[in-house]
Amino acid sequence: MDIKNLEKLSENVQKTLKPVIDDLVEINEEELVSIFAYGSVTGPDYSPKGSDINIAVVLKDTSLGKLKPSLCTLKKALKKKITVPLFLTPSYIKMSLDTFPMEFIGMKESRLVLFGEDVLADVEVKTEDVRRECEYQLKGKLLTIRQAYMEQALTRKGLEGLIKQSFRALMPVFRNILRLKNGRTPPETREEVLCQLNEQFDVDTAAFLTVLHDNKTDGRIGGKDAEEFLSEFLDQLERLSVIIDNLDVKVQTTDFRREVPGGE
Repeated sequence: MDIKNLEKLSENVQKTLKPVIDDLVEINEEELVSIFAYGSVTGPDYSPKGSDINIAVVLKDTSLGKLKPSLCTLKKALKKKITVPLFLTPSYIKMSLDTFPMEFIGMKESRLVLFGEDVLADVEVKTEDVRRECEYQLKGKLLTIRQAYMEQALTRKGLEGLIKQSFRALMPVFRNILRLKNGRTPPETREEVLCQLNEQFDVDTAAFLTVLHDNKTDGRIGGKDAEEFLSEFLDQLERLSVIIDNLDVKVQTTDFRREVPGGE
């Protein structure tokens, strides 16, 4: 079975991924079920400078003895902004849908199958599981941001990094809050997601948009001192945590209506 769909990725990603995929296919041989790319690398938000390249490798067996032969290949991959792949088995995916519903929805919607089976084609998760994880992630992030602030308040650059890292981690939550509200796949781009969040929940997403567009590393965000900005950022996260806490969703499986590139 040959590698496929690489041409649907940007040229630089194709050149980066192909030798890695070739090695993983050769090394894992009969154990290999599937390899797929997912995340921003397959969509319009991909940035060669700022985005990582995420892939998942699905094996029949993920015991350490089966994983070890791939270590040398992965060491080379890390130098090329390819994150350490997720190593999964079909059974792990099936039994983890209620634990990581947002993650598997995100993978399914952005997946590009590069080798083997489309193991996510029939994946479905319950909306209540999605709501629960959104709530957990939001409230947990509020706690960790406050705790990190107490540790880093004297370092402006530390606060700037904290805000930007927290924002990136929460984008899947924002997307899935829209999913729960509308019952359909949310927009692809981060900016569209934030605009809809503002429109549909009356949340002031100006602070989030400012983080999205701030490309400097100067201890400031949108021209404001990072500590001053953090207060605005936390206010809107607090508002969203109340919204998700009171959001009533029907117990049903998600409806994937958008055609996914690379799905079969």
